[in-house]
Amino acid sequence: MNKRTCTLALLLTVVFPLQLSAQESKQSSSTRQRQVGSTARFAAGNSALNIPLEIDNNIILMQVGVNNSKPLRFIFDTGASHTILHSRRGAELGLKPEEQIDGTATGGPIEGSLTSGVSLKVAGAEVSNQQIGLIDFPVPPGFEFDGVIGYDFIKEFVIEIDYLKKTMSLYDPGTYQYRGTGGIIPMLVHGRRIPFVQTTIIFEKGPSVEASLEVDTGADRTIIFSSSFVKKQELVARLGETTEGGGRGAGGEQKILVGKIKGAKLGKFLFSNPPVGLVLNEDGKEGDGVIGGEIFRRFKLILDYSRQRMILEPNKGFNEPFQFESD
Repeated sequence: MNKRTCTLALLLTVVFPLQLSAQESKQSSSTRQRQVGSTARFAAGNSALNIPLEIDNNIILMQVGVNNSKPLRFIFDTGASHTILHSRRGAELGLKPEEQIDGTATGGPIEGSLTSGVSLKVAGAEVSNQQIGLIDFPVPPGFEFDGVIGYDFIKEFVIEIDYLKKTMSLYDPGTYQYRGTGGIIPMLVHGRRIPFVQTTIIFEKGPSVEASLEVDTGADRTIIFSSSFVKKQELVARLGETTEGGGRGAGGEQKILVGKIKGAKLGKFLFSNPPVGLVLNEDGKEGDGVIGGEIFRRFKLILDYSRQRMILEPNKGFNEPFQFESD
């Protein structure tokens, strides 16, 4: 079995976004061909509508069958560059590791493997010939899940998430047409496997700055700034009053300060006085940080990787107070 070294950054607040993006340039041609060969199909027509979701503390969970297994509990995570299954579940399903990976996660190193030719099935749709990771990741007490749905599944569809109704609808990108009045926001996706959006960060004092933030449905908070961005913009000093927070990754603890900014502007939407997290220890994150579920729950969220765009339709929770938690 071949063995590769990759960068694997897991940030766990309640749960984790997962990045394997640094290994992409090192993949063999056979690995790339397996990913290109993924095939999506619907049970009927060009869509799968109103798939039931569970939403726990802004985290989206859905039922997914793996190679015709019984439904397993997966986090829907745009911050995951690959779909991941807990290695214990993979062994139970008879999935064979094909390639070892050494990774660096938030807090320290981890190890896992890759396997290919996997079919992932949700209500009304299926994607075959997927490559997924098998990792013995930590599961927080009281928040059990079997895996994380990532890029290779998400890119096959236009995905509409209704946080209020707790449903997801999947559409064929080739036939999908948006006719709503929501705000359309460009996303940078291709070649990175993780979507990013430009966000204007407004402070009480000093000029505003532009931040490239990862669209991360696997993060429960508003915005968490990466350690490199915190240092570059001197955010600890600029925010003034902060409290100690934290998170736990696959490799250990993460040091976070929690404070407030005057505002954040995403497309045409302005969020006033949102709480934000400042990562203090090195996190190896690409970009300036992540934007998470405490923002997205205020919308019907449409993800269209094929057109590199995100569409936000405000719901009745748009003006609700932000959750402000230091842990």
